[in-house]
Amino acid sequence: MTPAVPVLTGARHRRVASAAGPVDLWWYIAPRGRPVPGRVLLRHAVAARQARPAETVALVRDPLGRPALAPEQNLPPLRLTAAHCGSVTVAALVAAPRDGIRIGIDIEHLVSPPPPELLRYALRPGEATTSADRPETIRREEFLTLWTAKEAMAKALGWSLLRALVDVEITLRPRLSLARLGYEPAPRGWQLLPLNLPGTPHTITLVTHHPPSGPRRENTWTSPAGPR
Repeated sequence: MTPAVPVLTGARHRRVASAAGPVDLWWYIAPRGRPVPGRVLLRHAVAARQARPAETVALVRDPLGRPALAPEQNLPPLRLTAAHCGSVTVAALVAAPRDGIRIGIDIEHLVSPPPPELLRYALRPGEATTSADRPETIRREEFLTLWTAKEAMAKALGWSLLRALVDVEITLRPRLSLARLGYEPAPRGWQLLPLNLPGTPHTITLVTHHPPSGPRRENTWTSPAGPR
């Protein structure tokens, strides 16, 4: 039996353009500070898109641990992702009419600058250099952008966060983009979108992947981190 879904009065929605197609973005700020699980907001998002009750939408985990639609629900193929930080939960979904479409999202918030130990752990040398001489507020914002981009990539790929910290390298300028994935520099098809949501001070990054047209190139994005 599909579990009941709590009523999310105040859940908000907007549509975001992306290279993978229109993304339905949802967010919910819990009134009592306890975050709503991402799967709950995802069920609401799917239900709203398909004009059906949320109680009739069932989710599972795919072999890589990503949220996915349970089979035999008479639903179109969709890619799903969700995250939460504090009282804020975000969810996103995109149509997946072909293989290779991926989506990931992450949300974070820091009041104080990250400690040097975290910077050394989380950033590649080129990323650390990017933020080295910036004012404190800018350094915090740039760190959160890099971190959320890496975690959103991990969710899109079905990787562990640890692997993404090693195998994903992000550039902030001239725009937020993927500089390296494993051994592959600047892989095609990826789009990184920084988002701002009304009523939240959080840093949010949405990642989508749309397979490039043309002959398919075999690439497992292998690296010294090895398989997941």
